[in-house]
Amino acid sequence: MIDAYVILLEDQTEKFLLNDMIKVKCGNVKVNPFTAVTPETIEDDLQLFENFDPKNFKWKWPTDPSEDHLDMQTGLYKFCYSAKSQDKKVACSLSHMLLWDLCVSDDKPIIVFESDARMLRSIDEKDLEMFKGNKVVGLNDPRGATRRGNLFHQTLRTKSGVQKVPTINTPDENPMPQGLAGHSAYYIEPEGAKELLDKVGTYGMFPNDAYMCKELFPWIRVVYPYYTRISGESSTTTS
Repeated sequence: MIDAYVILLEDQTEKFLLNDMIKVKCGNVKVNPFTAVTPETIEDDLQLFENFDPKNFKWKWPTDPSEDHLDMQTGLYKFCYSAKSQDKKVACSLSHMLLWDLCVSDDKPIIVFESDARMLRSIDEKDLEMFKGNKVVGLNDPRGATRRGNLFHQTLRTKSGVQKVPTINTPDENPMPQGLAGHSAYYIEPEGAKELLDKVGTYGMFPNDAYMCKELFPWIRVVYPYYTRISGESSTTTS
């Protein structure tokens, strides 16, 4: 049995109990709601960490298109995400960080779901054994969930199982971070969670799907066939 956490706003909990994350058999997964950080709770929630010094939290991502640039420290092209509230992007990343912190404190793997994740198939003991030993495994169908999702999918579907994040950038374009598909669902082990937290002190924090990329963390993995897809609804925690 493994614990999974769905990042939800407080008023989403009742809806969560009725959606197909619960209705679909999740195999060896116990699904729990996890209260999302919001712009209003950022300062208070920063004090909840047990394995990360909040003094090391610095937002190092453009909040306006005029700030887009090639970052010399990481080699990544940083670009402003389209959002009604940039503070929601910060809050969303903190929600993920708090779950990494929980993973380290409990010293056991967990699964992280965003609220738009929907189960395609169950996660059973044989699946958990396949994930074991990988610090992070993305579980989500990339189609409709990430940039060049069809290319992402076409690369992965050539073989089954856990594999490296595919390269979707071309040599003649800005080096954007390449990571998990939409970041809506992933398995994470304590070793990976600790490294992600530790490196925030080095790189600062980004939108979570940009931060957890193969350029900074070459050990992140994805899997095919997929276990989740996104619902197609706009995110309530980031937009």
